[in-house]
Amino acid sequence: MENERTTHPEEIADLCARVAARLIDSITRTAQIASSVTPEMQELTRQWIELIGKEILTRVNTGEEISVEEISRSIGITPSSLLSILLALHRGGRTVITHLRCSPGSGQNEDLCHCMIEG
Repeated sequence: MENERTTHPEEIADLCARVAARLIDSITRTAQIASSVTPEMQELTRQWIELIGKEILTRVNTGEEISVEEISRSIGITPSSLLSILLALHRGGRTVITHLRCSPGSGQNEDLCHCMIEG
């Protein structure tokens, strides 16, 4: 027997509303960021990334294995942000990423707006 999937119109409407809210939020944030990208803001962002990069490099340069979760939590950024900065440091030749160890995730997308997770 085929699996039957019951879909209620209210659930579909709620899901569509959350998707629309996420899209509008994303578009709004992009527009706000784009409108405020002045040379000063670009420089501040560059300096912030440089400071975070130096903190990461200080830990990397010990030669010990690093924990993405631990370092990101201690710095106050997400693991995704830490990995992005590590990749930028790698691309810039300031560090070499030699290996990664991954484990199963929680099933939650940390980059999603909370409105997409509620329900």
